[in-house]
Amino acid sequence: MSQEITGAQAGLDIREAVGNLIERHGRKWLRFVRRMVRNPADAEDVLQEAVRKVLARGRGFHTQEQVRMYLSRAVGNMAIDFYHRRRRECLRELPLHEHRIACVDARNPHDCLEERERAAERARAVELLAEGLGRLPPKQYEALCLTVLDPEGASIREAGTENGIPYSTLRHRSMKGIRRLRTFLHHAARTSRLRLVLA
Repeated sequence: MSQEITGAQAGLDIREAVGNLIERHGRKWLRFVRRMVRNPADAEDVLQEAVRKVLARGRGFHTQEQVRMYLSRAVGNMAIDFYHRRRRECLRELPLHEHRIACVDARNPHDCLEERERAAERARAVELLAEGLGRLPPKQYEALCLTVLDPEGASIREAGTENGIPYSTLRHRSMKGIRRLRTFLHHAARTSRLRLVLA
């Protein structure tokens, strides 16, 4: 009930706005989540949970654009949370002798140890990337989702046209987001002594 009152005060029907946004952007968001969670059913669950949380929050919005940005951020955050939760579950379920299985084809123990260290570094890099994305301002985060994180998506110009964002604005936000993310990763690499390959 409070949700309906909030929406009425803001002059916007939140449920209707979310429905319209899902019709327009749902496939793009689902594709983005699917690439992160690697499972179509899980991707649908993530998208539905993000929508549920936005509706349950009962936050007032004045424009559909505000709802779109908020929902886009919620979808990205839910996907990142799901990825980390699934990864923790997989690590807990690893057999005790998994390290021996991984070394069967190794030429020597030194090669095996190096491969395990590289795998640990890759996992840590993914965690840092997710943390860095979570620290970006909403508009820069959205720009990276539209232009970088969805490799199956459209060009910057097409993404801007589809989402009503001028090409120069979307490009500027993407570049600022990339620079901010690169700075965060460089700092994290220095403080944790993690070797990251940053393009």
